[in-house]
Amino acid sequence: MRGAVFFALLLTGCATIAPPAFIPPLGSNTVFDATPGAAPGHQLIVADLRLGPDAVGVQHYHPWEEYLYVIEGEAVLEIAGEAPRRLVAGEHFIIPPRTIHTPRAGPAGVRAIVTRVHVAGDPVSVPVP
Repeated sequence: MRGAVFFALLLTGCATIAPPAFIPPLGSNTVFDATPGAAPGHQLIVADLRLGPDAVGVQHYHPWEEYLYVIEGEAVLEIAGEAPRRLVAGEHFIIPPRTIHTPRAGPAGVRAIVTRVHVAGDPVSVPVP
């Protein structure tokens, strides 16, 4: 009986051990880039974006919509002509096409999933001087 209890406790402890999480390098890491079958001539790009604490990206825009979902930390999205928008883990935002914006990470950094669908051959991002 003692052996069975010990074995059950051992298994319970093992069940709570999670495999190591994947942590991508800093920057925008493309994890998916394909032509969707439902939209020939278009490109679907998914990136795992990771910025360090208080990092500031380059002001830019995208020819098409950008879908942002924060999975860790927080981001401050600065859209030209609007008050800065704070996004925390679990929140999402759709950046309209050709909207000039500057990404900023919060004090603990940010990790987000960024998704774009656009006409194949269009630039993914256009820097604004």
